Amino acid sequence: MLIRGLWEEKGSSDTRLLEEPLLSDAFTVVGRSEAFTGRGRREHVVPRLVVIQHCHALLEGEKRAGRSPAETDKLMAEFIQQTVKIVLISPEEARRLDSAAGHGWRQQMPPGWAIGDDVFHRLHAAGIAWTPDPVVD
Repeated sequence: MLIRGLWEEKGSSDTRLLEEPLLSDAFTVVGRSEAFTGRGRREHVVPRLVVIQHCHALLEGEKRAGRSPAETDKLMAEFIQQTVKIVLISPEEARRLDSAAGHGWRQQMPPGWAIGDDVFHRLHAAGIAWTPDPVVD
């Protein structure tokens, strides 16, 4: 797993590992907001930084938890599969999520959210209504 390799080599890895071409939009784009009109942004429902930080925590706790590298890699893969989902949102919705005047949640989840909670909580909490769309352009 690339995340493990970079973490072992550098003590960190890169959130871009959770983007194309390594993770295809065909597997990660799950819907679009009701306000999305073709212009906007691909929004990770759980910010990539949150996902990578959790993967690093799994790696750091591997020995303490008595896990093998293969077990940790499996946990990371399952976590990535559960959390790396993209919803297409409008520019206004992106500003609302990102800006300090809005929610300021560009790289974080809302207060009170924990690993294992609803991955779409950030969108719901920001008032972004969306619909699943298995065939997204």
